[in-house]
Amino acid sequence: MTDRPSQLGRWYVAPGAAGPADGTLEQPFSSLQEACERLGDSPTLSHARAAEHDEGRVEILCIERARGEFAAAGQPTHAYFVDPFTPVEGNGSERKPWESFPAAFAGLARLAREDRLRLAVGQRIEISSREVFTATSLEKWKSIKESIARYIFLAMALVCVLPVVAILSFLLYKAWPALSIDFLLTNPQNNLTAGGIWAPLIGTFFLVLTSLLVAAPIGILAGVYLNEYATDNWLTRIINLAVMNLAGVPSIVHALFGVGAFVHFAHMGRSLVAAACTVAVMTLPVIITSTREALSAVPMSFREACWNMGATRWQTIRTIVLPNSISGILTGVILQVARAAGETAPILFTGAVLYVPIADAGWNYVLPYGPDDRFMALSYHLFALSTQIRGVSDELLFGTAVVLIGLVLLVNSFAIGLRIYLRSKKKW
Repeated sequence: MTDRPSQLGRWYVAPGAAGPADGTLEQPFSSLQEACERLGDSPTLSHARAAEHDEGRVEILCIERARGEFAAAGQPTHAYFVDPFTPVEGNGSERKPWESFPAAFAGLARLAREDRLRLAVGQRIEISSREVFTATSLEKWKSIKESIARYIFLAMALVCVLPVVAILSFLLYKAWPALSIDFLLTNPQNNLTAGGIWAPLIGTFFLVLTSLLVAAPIGILAGVYLNEYATDNWLTRIINLAVMNLAGVPSIVHALFGVGAFVHFAHMGRSLVAAACTVAVMTLPVIITSTREALSAVPMSFREACWNMGATRWQTIRTIVLPNSISGILTGVILQVARAAGETAPILFTGAVLYVPIADAGWNYVLPYGPDDRFMALSYHLFALSTQIRGVSDELLFGTAVVLIGLVLLVNSFAIGLRIYLRSKKKW
């Protein structure tokens, strides 16, 4: 048999061929079984590395005589694999390859002898050397599907994000002529048709700060009780149900509750403190839920270790649980600030007014509102400019909207940054 280097990667079979055969195009083998048996005994194929066989590939083509010539076959019909690092006896598949080319030829000869593998004219067998740790076709298909899913989810995210970016860009474009430091620090003038937004801006800060002072202690302590002290009984389940239902109540219903509970029943009147208490009740579920989730994230082993040292439950909460959950608690509190700044209905009936004259300088400029005073707020100010005031320029209207949105985005961004910073300080 002649083994020429140019013919190591491709061998030919011609059914019924007679005469001497060496697998070349001029002298093909007469059958697939003969080809596999002869190639398996080839000393060149037995000792050469896979990479020397046409870059790790051996082909057996079934051809026929046509007008005195042999016609080559087309696409491979049967594909088998060889991996010298396979740990188990293989069957030639991609997941269980043969350990060598001689083993591959022996396996193919056995299949041909048992009539389980036939090679018709125009068909081709391909034996490829698969490198260790390379992906199989199944793994490649899974990777393709994973990429498709990733791009689909990316498209869905862009569908959600791009309209928001477009809206914010449009608002910023319309508001750009009015945005300046003077716009923020100047009081409204000419029946709210000129000037800036200082009075509603400082009123929003007072509203948010007062509601935070009311809601944060109550919400955090309620979350600590529900997660650390309360047992699983009917009372706890009713409280949890009430918190979930409170989170789904529309803001206008909270406004009516505030009118009845704080304005009339508590005799607060329409004032800053009544509006702040109404907003605090509306945002309590956010603080309670975030506090419970933050406390639940602290491993129980921390508590057990502290109890084994003789600490009381309150000592454990104060020294172990709360310091390790402060990031989640603060995130909920800051999100309460963002929601309180953007609400209109809860303050519409409890304390916000269309216009309050305040000084342009001095202490009354910095501290214009007291707890019992009615106040201006950005959300209600924007509502009034849009629906009740005539002659308001687009720059003033859009500028007010951009400042309100920017305030909410700034608070949310601060919450995200603070959460990332505090989580990076955790030791677990």
